[in-house]
Amino acid sequence: MRRVCLNAEELMESNDDVVTVNEEFKPRAWRAGLYSAVFPGLGQMYNGDFGRGSFYFVLAFILIVTSHLILPLFILIAFWIYNIYQAYSYARSFRKGINKDD
Repeated sequence: MRRVCLNAEELMESNDDVVTVNEEFKPRAWRAGLYSAVFPGLGQMYNGDFGRGSFYFVLAFILIVTSHLILPLFILIAFWIYNIYQAYSYARSFRKGINKDD
């Protein structure tokens, strides 16, 4: 039977094996969708897809800066909606165990 040590010195001096817990992160779909609704790319970053998230973040920034023109405004709206859908669906499929890369 192993005893529990509450003294830090005693713990450091012991030769017992250290057990690490590595739980796999499973993003929640509603959080990914919410983060993407706040700003495009945040949901993808929450899902762990930093490349796509960074790209979406920069693209959204460019579209916002140029939104005084009519066409970029429509592109921004369509892109924002797609961004929310993509982050939500990726997190949902990831939680179900489907490794899906759009």
